[in-house]
Amino acid sequence: MPAPSLSRDEVVERILAEFRRAGYQGATLSSLSEATGLGKSSLYHYFPNGKVDMGEAALAAVGIWMGENVIPILTDQGAPEKRLKKFSAALSEFYAKGSLPCLTDLFTIGEAGGHFQQYLKPRLSGLIKMLAAVVAETGVANDEALRRAEDAMISMHGALVVSRALGSTAPFVRTMRNFPAVLLGQTAQP
Repeated sequence: MPAPSLSRDEVVERILAEFRRAGYQGATLSSLSEATGLGKSSLYHYFPNGKVDMGEAALAAVGIWMGENVIPILTDQGAPEKRLKKFSAALSEFYAKGSLPCLTDLFTIGEAGGHFQQYLKPRLSGLIKMLAAVVAETGVANDEALRRAEDAMISMHGALVVSRALGSTAPFVRTMRNFPAVLLGQTAQP
């Protein structure tokens, strides 16, 4: 078991890793305790509402990472295609080139959906709108840019699920390689 002298951020990082390993529903207080090195009572001290608080903390940490590593790419100046390539690379890094599961999937299935959809919906909608704004900079009409951004996010999240089901990161890698082209209405690479 890890040393119990972890910072709260380190505890949340390990909780997120356990959710990614076991899924929200599959993660138990015992497995979360083992992953963090904290006893169950210590986990409740940090997270009084148990797994729901842990899930919120994990998603908040993801939000911080996105705010530091992804959002600035979209709001930065520069050529849209270059920014979309950087965006794709950042998300590929976050998902370890497709070897880590889709968090939207993990936090919206079963009991998790009732708790976390209200958290995920505005963030995912906001990200889609930011992507659409980058696409619109290329002269694409706003409604078409929004459709492309939504379709691209559907493809990315779907590729994560398919990669996990097939036991191969190839679908995700291919999807992310083609992410900018799809958004810009260009021909995708095989």
